[in-house]
Amino acid sequence: MLYTEKEKHEIERVKEVFAEHLRQSPDFELLWSDKVGYVWLAIGVNPVYVDTGIRIESAADLCGRCLDDVAMDVLYMTGNDHALEAADPLELAEIKRRWGPYINQLPDYAYLCKDLLNGKM
Repeated sequence: MLYTEKEKHEIERVKEVFAEHLRQSPDFELLWSDKVGYVWLAIGVNPVYVDTGIRIESAADLCGRCLDDVAMDVLYMTGNDHALEAADPLELAEIKRRWGPYINQLPDYAYLCKDLLNGKM
């Protein structure tokens, strides 16, 4: 068994909350493998390439990766090439604003925002 029924249900719940973000991202794909479970696959669309695949271990793992990707979108938008924990106050405000709709639906994972901002993930 790859995940318990409860674990898979929780991963599916997180996946559904981030469904639109997952669908539109040009940087990764979330795929199902009958052999290992969910795989977070780093990709590129221009030029087309496939890079690293990482197994999703839990719903918190998936949520953290998605929140990190949302934050990286803000840093790319501002043109700053630095780590999330070095975000300036305006970037932080925008990141938190974009995280809001997800965390409102997934309040059990709010702690991940602090972990990401403190470089613990």
